[in-house]
Amino acid sequence: MPTFADALSADRFSTYRLWTGQDDALATRLYTFNVNLSAALYGPLHMLEVSLRNVVDRRLTATRGVNWMDDAVVLVTAYQQSCITKARDQLRRDRKAGTHGQMVAELNFGFWSSLFGRQSNHLWGNDLRAVFQTGRLQRHSIASQLSDFRGLRNRVAHYEPIIALPLAQRYADIVTLTGWLSPSAVQWINDTSSWPMIYPGIPILVVDPTTGVTSIAPGVIPHLPA
Repeated sequence: MPTFADALSADRFSTYRLWTGQDDALATRLYTFNVNLSAALYGPLHMLEVSLRNVVDRRLTATRGVNWMDDAVVLVTAYQQSCITKARDQLRRDRKAGTHGQMVAELNFGFWSSLFGRQSNHLWGNDLRAVFQTGRLQRHSIASQLSDFRGLRNRVAHYEPIIALPLAQRYADIVTLTGWLSPSAVQWINDTSSWPMIYPGIPILVVDPTTGVTSIAPGVIPHLPA
């Protein structure tokens, strides 16, 4: 009879078995916990991404004009320009009109994050710095956080393990950055997020300083789904 490991694939399940000392029952609980944590992050990541793209679009429309997506002075990298082309092509295949609002929604998180990259430094001072409602900020700090969020988002979307990441810091940064973009958006996160009820507030995995082996933290086990 096929096992739970067969359903996941031996390779996928082996990571959790390694972290739990080859204890299949505990590995299954840890896998379920990873899924629950990923689900709890979906809403906050969603709100961060939606807020970012809408706030950035409004700002660039105000400073660079409604056609900023087609301005080679604004979008200077081949990646950014290819994102615009791909988004338009996808909307065309979906038989949509390709309005500005549809383009904003179709463009991926990688595109919006790229606007804060080193090659788009020209957009920081007079354009994008103002979207953050806070004091002194540096572009590279925002770019680094967005890179972290993008990696976390992709792992959540592709059902990969996230429990080895510094999740407490990631979540705090999501809340902080969303709050800088929109107080009402961060209020939505605070009102709806299940994260504080699910995350135990301690590292889930620990590394033995002698052997270098990563394993589940004993204090986390009581918090795992039964």
